[in-house]
Amino acid sequence: MSVFCEFVHVIPRPIDLRVSTVDDFDRFVKKLQLLPKGMSVPPNPLPDQSASIGNLSIGPGAKYVEIIDGSGGSALNLLLLITLAKSISSAGKVSKLSDTVLRMDYEHRNRPVQLTVNWDAVAHDKLDFYHFHWTKPEDEVLDHLEDALGIGTESDGTFWYGGMNPCDLQWPIDKTAEYGNAEFVLNDIYQFTKVSGQERYWLSSKKVALSVPWTVPLWTSVEKSELNIRAQLKGSQFLLRNNHLEYTLAVDKHGNLTLKEFHQQCFAKFLKAPTAAPDSLIMEKPIWSTWATLWVAVNQTQVESYVDEIDSYGMPISQLELDDMWTTAYGDYQIDSAKFPNFAGMVNYIRNKTGARLTAWVHPFVNNDSKNGQDLSLRNTIFMKSSQGDVPLTSWWDCPVTKDSAGNEEKKPCAYILDLTNSDARDWWRIQLKNMQKEGIYTFKFDAGETNWFPKNFALNDGQNPNSFGRDYAHFAAEFGPAVENRYGSNSQDANIFMRTMDRSSYWDKSEGEGGLSTLIPWALQASLHGYYWNLPDMVGGNGIDHSPTNIKGNPPEEELYIRWTQANAFLLAMQFSYPPWHPSFNQSKFKVVEQVKNVLELRAKWMSYILESVEDAVKNGEPVIRPMWWSSDNATFAYSCKDQYMVGWKLVVAPVLQKGNTKRDIFLPRGEWKDGNRGDEAAIIVGETLLKDYEAPLDTLPFFYRVNGAIKGVVPSLVLLFSLCVLSLLSRH
Repeated sequence: MSVFCEFVHVIPRPIDLRVSTVDDFDRFVKKLQLLPKGMSVPPNPLPDQSASIGNLSIGPGAKYVEIIDGSGGSALNLLLLITLAKSISSAGKVSKLSDTVLRMDYEHRNRPVQLTVNWDAVAHDKLDFYHFHWTKPEDEVLDHLEDALGIGTESDGTFWYGGMNPCDLQWPIDKTAEYGNAEFVLNDIYQFTKVSGQERYWLSSKKVALSVPWTVPLWTSVEKSELNIRAQLKGSQFLLRNNHLEYTLAVDKHGNLTLKEFHQQCFAKFLKAPTAAPDSLIMEKPIWSTWATLWVAVNQTQVESYVDEIDSYGMPISQLELDDMWTTAYGDYQIDSAKFPNFAGMVNYIRNKTGARLTAWVHPFVNNDSKNGQDLSLRNTIFMKSSQGDVPLTSWWDCPVTKDSAGNEEKKPCAYILDLTNSDARDWWRIQLKNMQKEGIYTFKFDAGETNWFPKNFALNDGQNPNSFGRDYAHFAAEFGPAVENRYGSNSQDANIFMRTMDRSSYWDKSEGEGGLSTLIPWALQASLHGYYWNLPDMVGGNGIDHSPTNIKGNPPEEELYIRWTQANAFLLAMQFSYPPWHPSFNQSKFKVVEQVKNVLELRAKWMSYILESVEDAVKNGEPVIRPMWWSSDNATFAYSCKDQYMVGWKLVVAPVLQKGNTKRDIFLPRGEWKDGNRGDEAAIIVGETLLKDYEAPLDTLPFFYRVNGAIKGVVPSLVLLFSLCVLSLLSRH
């Protein structure tokens, strides 16, 4: 280290680590190996600076942009490196138009392409904004524009959050999990691209935020430690006319904000939060669904038997959710009397037995063999059309499977889809659902809504961004009250309803398959980051395994996974069961599944008043209830990278065991004074920030800790006590 210190002192400040050639860089790497951990330089160093505005500089050739922080003015404080114009091979020319505006001019096939960067240091007292705006010829000479943001490597101490929701979502973003170009639209992540785009907001632990406007036909990819952002209409679902790329980068103006404070400032600029709380009964008591346990074989006898079991085992229930196959046909809102001969009697039975409400699964598909699908008067008024004006069929997961000429299986188009950007479609569906409520259904579980279920070459009635459908769908669902659940929305945080996470597979982690328990906490944190504070984590234990035509109900997850899943979900805002803890395949004598689940639900009940209080606080102050560990800590080593813990409000830290066979885990506690929730008030006070190594967590233990001494939110209790003693001392002198 002494060699490094001598090296630093002989270089005039600020230290410039940028070099002009690859050979220079290779020679310089040996010196850079002396840098302390956490210091790094751009992976593609820039030549000498040619133009800058604020803390942003662009070198000759206009191919690279670097943004540094304002505290030291050196390349050692690099916040972000951007590779410009990846779709253009030629270099560009940089012009400084003013103290706040740079212009880069390029040519592509003798046609002009231009990038303007505007620095806004006036609009906000804590943030600086850099607005990037590309313009190109209107013809298809250049079919896309693409820039790349360096997101670093696993070891460089930079962490990114937000953006795309991949099937195996991790927190922070897994820089090694590359995916190819995908449209930033809502997708069923188990069906097609494996990634889904909900909100166009990314956050870096170096306090850089990226926001891309709704009007950009956005595609993204992650490869070679770069986040590529692309504007492309060719081959896309976007109905926009302007194939332009623009985005905004926000940085900490003075370099003195915590990551929480920085995110809050950016959130207020780019996103929005709920304006009202969801249904409190859903938070107080679990939802019980027929889906995973009864699948499509559901009928009145089985539902009433399921309710009897819930009651006999003394399980709390807010609502019984009637899932797939309760109507006569998909798209006809008539109760199947063969399956449910006395529907009203069943509703009363559920209510009298448990006090629970009955909800039902619905979706925007109308199968062509249904009565409504055959109604020609509806076809041209409420169903989604193609760009040619016809009304094509589309496929969805309950369409029949056929084989193409090569023998590959594919879904046969079998349904129309309601165009929920069309007020006529919403009006028609509203009437159907209101009629169902007259039959005793309290409210609904709204499913689907992703763009991959749209017909080919679709044209929305209103909206040029495909996610307009998800936005309008969520707000339509919200008309049916705060107890509904909706699978997906976009730009719809203020719908104020539970947004359900996509179905999960009954796996521990991606070593077994996609979308298992390891994604539970990352999805909850991602939802909070993007403003979807009312997150419903879907079924405890997942959808089960081994479903087949001969085993239509499938098999539940293994006992250990089911118990750990219940524990991980214990302090999230809602719980939903389908496979019951008394399932006959569970070994009760060995695992005591029923007892373990009851213990978790009793623990949740003890903390419910605090959870409800935190929800009300979230509505008032705009802060999420479920929080990442860096919300109360700026300890980069643990808080930024922590993927398997979460905070509930300001008072609780929850650290479930998420790996098979583990009975110990490390636990990070942020600043403050804490007690072990499993040892009660007699437990010793633990002062954060600290890492507890090898905390004992056998299968019957959910590790959690609570802040003590009734601390002022966000203030360390010992400081409050010290302040109080000082005040008393001063008063005693007078």
